[in-house]
Amino acid sequence: GGTAHKPYPKHVWSPSGGWWAQPKAWKRNTAIIGLGAAAVVGFVFKKSADLEQRTLYPRVWIPSMMWSKQFKTKDDPNFQPPESL
Repeated sequence: GGTAHKPYPKHVWSPSGGWWAQPKAWKRNTAIIGLGAAAVVGFVFKKSADLEQRTLYPRVWIPSMMWSKQFKTKDDPNFQPPESL
C-alpha cells in the first residue's frame, strides 16, 4: 500500500541494511538473537538468585522468596514467613 518509494542514493551503505531492507533470513536471525538473549537473561537471573542475601526479612511476602536460597533453607529458627497483603 501507500505510494511508490522516493528516490534514494544507491551507493549508501549502512549496517542495518539501508533503505527498505528485508534480509532473507530475518526470521532465523531474530530467533537466534531471541534465544541468545533468553540464555543471557536466564544466566543473570540464576546468578542473582544464588547471590541474593537480605539483611532484614521482608515484612510482607515478595516474589523473590520463591527462589531465594535464604528463605528455602530457613537458617534462622525464629523465622516466620510474612503474611501476604
